[in-house]
Amino acid sequence: MSKIIYFTNALDQNSFKEYLKNWSVSPNLSNQNFHNKLIKALSLSFDVEVISIRAINSNYKESKLPKQTFAELNVTWKYPKVTTSKVGKVLFLSKRIKEVLSFDKESIIFVDALNYSLLKEAYKIGKKRHCKVIGVCTDNPNNISFTSSFYKKSLLKYAYKLDGYIVLTEGINKVYNKGNKPYLQIDGVSDDLLVKSKSLIDGPYIYFGGSLMEEYGVYSLIEAFKELDLKNTRLVICGHHLQKEKLDKAIENCPSILYLGPVNYEDNLSLERNAVLSVNPRPINPIIDDYSIPSKTLESLAMKCLNVTVNNKLLMQHYNDVIVWAKSSDKEDLKDAISKALSLSKEKRTEIIESGYKKVMLRTSQSNISKNIKDFLLKFFLN
Repeated sequence: MSKIIYFTNALDQNSFKEYLKNWSVSPNLSNQNFHNKLIKALSLSFDVEVISIRAINSNYKESKLPKQTFAELNVTWKYPKVTTSKVGKVLFLSKRIKEVLSFDKESIIFVDALNYSLLKEAYKIGKKRHCKVIGVCTDNPNNISFTSSFYKKSLLKYAYKLDGYIVLTEGINKVYNKGNKPYLQIDGVSDDLLVKSKSLIDGPYIYFGGSLMEEYGVYSLIEAFKELDLKNTRLVICGHHLQKEKLDKAIENCPSILYLGPVNYEDNLSLERNAVLSVNPRPINPIIDDYSIPSKTLESLAMKCLNVTVNNKLLMQHYNDVIVWAKSSDKEDLKDAISKALSLSKEKRTEIIESGYKKVMLRTSQSNISKNIKDFLLKFFLN
């Protein structure tokens, strides 16, 4: 069995639960969940060694984390020592990776292609060891918040040199794959887990889990929910935030809206599965629409949850008839879509949910993604 070495900032889910507790400002969970699921999919066909560079900064309660190793099934998680020192992160990253890294002659490197430091290290190691390096490309680097144009140009300089790519959209492939190298497009990866059958929340509720940045539509959702005045249904919100004071103000004096903060992966899935409705209010944005498939929508389909999502052309290509669409993220359009979803008959609701589950698992289940990636690697990179 060939070995995959996977460079990422993601952690194994058990370690991540503890990691979450140490943040004063909660981190974005989307990369954690995506890469974790992809690693699990890869482990169905390969031995996987994960080199996880845990991201800590001034918002993290500890100033350093020691070197650690953790094994589960076909995955070995290796965590080099990390500190909050910016100088240390630059000067000692290569050394700390070498302290935990192990190789064999058939190793293939996978790397999160949105992280410059990881991309650079993976490329250097691949070149030295004469092994192929595959970029895992989940977005256009130009869409990354709080990074300079120099950072993005430097990142792409290394990305162009990779041997192949796993991409979420054709638009992302065009950004990274200037040399027309082998690539595989996937929608995402879905977990088909046995989640908690007992709801974490008493009574019926509408669920939103994701980024609480204003531009992602959460405040429009809050206002829409308030005006709907649903008597016995609550709105439950989870996710990371940068301006908790603004969120607190938006939901004050509204006891039917409950903010749970960032939650671990299993609890998020349970909250989706037990919701009467999951809503993704992220606005249409022509600048990023070619590069983004809303992962939270795919996740809720896999959890058999009825879903309201703002129109997204990439989702509409394959999931048009299994989602209740909102024309936009405007308050009135969200109100209309939520009302439509809640008024569906029990039979129609069940039909949509079951059809959505079948479609998303056919395209994104871990077993199918594992097979597709194995076939891709055998065709282009493995003898």
